[in-house]
Amino acid sequence: MKNNSKEFLAFTFAAILILGFSSLPYLSGKVSETDAYVFRGIYADTTDYSVHLSMMQAGRLGDWAYQMRFTTEEHQPAFIRLFYILLGHISKLLSLSVETTFQLARWFFGLTALLAIKNLFHKIFSDKTLLWFSFLLAVFGSGLGWLQLLLGAPLKPISPIDFWLIDAYVLFSISLFPAFAFTLTLMAWALNLFFNFLERGKWSDIALVGGLAALCQLFNPIAFAPIDVAIAGATFFIWIKNKKLEYKVLLALIVIGLTQIPLLTYNYSILSRNPFWSQFTIQNETLSPPLKFYFFGLASFWLFAPLGVFQALKERNIKMLTLCFWAIAGLLLAYAPVSIQRRFLLGITIPLGALSIYGLNFLINRIAPKVPALASRKGLFFFTYTLLASISSLFLILNASLSMPRHPEKLFYSRDIKLAASWLSENSKPNEFILANLETSQILAQETALKVYVGHEMETLFFHNKEKYMQEYFLGELSSEWLAQTPIKWVFYGPYENKITKKIRPNAELRLVYENKSVKIYAVDK
Repeated sequence: MKNNSKEFLAFTFAAILILGFSSLPYLSGKVSETDAYVFRGIYADTTDYSVHLSMMQAGRLGDWAYQMRFTTEEHQPAFIRLFYILLGHISKLLSLSVETTFQLARWFFGLTALLAIKNLFHKIFSDKTLLWFSFLLAVFGSGLGWLQLLLGAPLKPISPIDFWLIDAYVLFSISLFPAFAFTLTLMAWALNLFFNFLERGKWSDIALVGGLAALCQLFNPIAFAPIDVAIAGATFFIWIKNKKLEYKVLLALIVIGLTQIPLLTYNYSILSRNPFWSQFTIQNETLSPPLKFYFFGLASFWLFAPLGVFQALKERNIKMLTLCFWAIAGLLLAYAPVSIQRRFLLGITIPLGALSIYGLNFLINRIAPKVPALASRKGLFFFTYTLLASISSLFLILNASLSMPRHPEKLFYSRDIKLAASWLSENSKPNEFILANLETSQILAQETALKVYVGHEMETLFFHNKEKYMQEYFLGELSSEWLAQTPIKWVFYGPYENKITKKIRPNAELRLVYENKSVKIYAVDK
């Protein structure tokens, strides 16, 4: 009991340090705000952040199903991607702003994800040293992006993935989006329960795995696929190891699969058959970069993970082989003939971290009889390897934090826009449409309960056409009838619109209702 208490305290201390470190850019961003500049609220992927907060705004309004808030087409609400909708309800229940609720959720689900990963490794490793270094490597491990930058690697068209492929890296995921942290919790917890079933044979564990898999379908329909493959792989290797088919384990696999079919069918029918949601699916393209980017972006793991796979096969270690299948499934699905390839890499550093430490431990044990000093310094080798493998993750957080006082254009916006957004919140009706440039639209979507005409490459149906119309409108190249044919109720002209045209030419249907130093808001009279 005393050892368990010490371990829990050690984990709590480590988790708070990890999440505190991941929060440095947010703290730096808020401290760097001035009378002129407002922090966007996140240090990377501001476009998706605006979508998530707009979904929370919808939840605050009482929505329980999801409708795209960046497009004007009337479309069927869908029970998909519900995490931020539900978070919006919690925001209203607690009387907190969406931004505050988002950050609290980031911490809470960050803690649950770290706990689930640590408990999974506790199930795999009896040696506490291997457990902790696997945990730290899974959380902080990345690639050679930092070295690529030092050597002058080009940033366009594709920069090192350590600094933009959020899904693949645990620290990156939990430091940005609570939905990712929540999904990582489900994935790691489900595998832990499956291992419990292999040890105890209790069907309650499989029932919980099925429930977690179904829950994952509601929030992130594709994330559980590598876990399904991992469980199927474990079933196969149990058959090979025992030289007979274990029908109980096979039945468990079937039960886990059957629990996912209803929501899988629903998701497929919505995203592939519905005329508007299928257009969203076409636009929702997150293809993998060329293979060499994964080679460098996960380079730290390639040193010892193959040794871990070799040793797992040699020992017929079912738990480690299950992680092998997770890693292999994620990497293979990253080049599957679908448009969401890299989304399958969520949490890939979890199996790779465990396999790497397992492989390094095997190597040290193999060499130790010839070099006895290695055995007594095993912890030092683990520490050095983990630290070197974490440089890109450390650089990512520290660089983002140190850049905030310079007010990067993508991460800060004008105080005038903030004031105008506050006016709109008080004087507009929820779900009315506003026309603005892309950057402004994203800010207004996260700050108000308004919907926007165009603002996101995936969430705005027929995005490129609408972006063109928006620009032509501000340039005065569209007829006055165009606005009347849209559901737009407001037109916003501010610093970002000024980049399109230095002076807006309001038509007769526009009525100036708000103005500050750099922003004008027009109501559309129809």
